[in-house]
Amino acid sequence: MPLNTARPKNVPPHQRRALLTGATGYVGGWLLAELLRGGWSVHTLGRRACDHPGVVTHLYDGGIASVSCAVEAAAPDVVFHLASAVAIDHTADGVAEILAANITFPTLILEAMASLGCRSFVNTGTSWQHFDGTDTYSPTNLYAATKQAFEDVARYYVEAKAFNVLTLRLFDVYGPADPRRKLLPYLVGAALRNEPVVLSPGLQTLDLVHVSDVTSAFLAAAERLLTSARGMEVFPVRSGEVVSVRDLVDRIATALGMTVDAKFGGRPYRDREVMKPWDTHATLPGWSPKVDLDSGLRQLVTVARQQASDDDTV
Repeated sequence: MPLNTARPKNVPPHQRRALLTGATGYVGGWLLAELLRGGWSVHTLGRRACDHPGVVTHLYDGGIASVSCAVEAAAPDVVFHLASAVAIDHTADGVAEILAANITFPTLILEAMASLGCRSFVNTGTSWQHFDGTDTYSPTNLYAATKQAFEDVARYYVEAKAFNVLTLRLFDVYGPADPRRKLLPYLVGAALRNEPVVLSPGLQTLDLVHVSDVTSAFLAAAERLLTSARGMEVFPVRSGEVVSVRDLVDRIATALGMTVDAKFGGRPYRDREVMKPWDTHATLPGWSPKVDLDSGLRQLVTVARQQASDDDTV
C-alpha cells in the first residue's frame, strides 16, 4: 500500500509544511521568504538548488523518483507550484522545454502526491489564457496554452483522486529589485542611465500587481485549501487598476522626478499583443491588493536608485 503522509487540516501556521517549486525565481523567492517568516517548514524542488538558510532543497532530474523523494521528505500540507518556462514568443528549439516544464513536471508532482496521500495544490496560471480579455479561454501564446493544458490534467486528479487544486492566474507582476527582463525594470534602468527607451505605440493596457500582493494571494490560497477546499478553483490575481503603457511612462517619470525619453512607435506591437487584460469580476476570497501603483513605483525607483549607487561605488 502507498505511504500516506497526509496530515489533518487546520494545522497551526507555525507547524505547517510546504513544498515549493520556483523558489529561485522572482515571485517564488518572495513567497519563500514570507513562508519562512510565517513559521512554515519549507522544502523546495527544482533544477537548481535554493541557497537559503533553513530550507531543504531537492533537485529535480526529470524523473518521478526525484519528485517522489521530495514529496515524501517534505510531507507537505500544501504544494505551491510556481516553476514554469515562460516564453512570450517561443522558438521551435524551445518547445520541448516549455512542454516539459509546464506540463510534465507538475503532472509528476501530482502523481507523487497521489501516491503519498497529499492532496492540496496551489497552481500558477496566467491572464494570458484570456487573449481576448473575456472569461473565454483563448491562449495568447504557447506558454499560456501549456498552462491551460496542465489545468486540464489537474482536473483529472481532482475528479479521480480527490485533490483540491486552486489556480491563481497572475497578471503583470512587478516589484523592487526585479532581475527579469520586464518592462518596468527596463524603463527605470534606462531612465537612470539617461538612455532612450524604444517602445511600441503604447496604447496597450496593463494590470500591474505588486509582488507582495501576489505573495499574499498565494498565502490566502493555501489558507483556503487548508480550511475550505472545494475541488478545482481558479481565481485571478489582479489590482483592478488598468493603465496604458503611455500613462505608465508618465507615472514612472513622476516617481523618478525626471523625464523618461520614450520613443513611442519605435518598434511594432508584438504578434498577438495583449491590448486589454482579462476583464473578470472573480476574486479570491480573503484577499485584496494593498499596494497601489504609484506607491509601488516609488518603492521600485528607490531601490533601483540605491542599486545604481552601489554599482557606481564598486
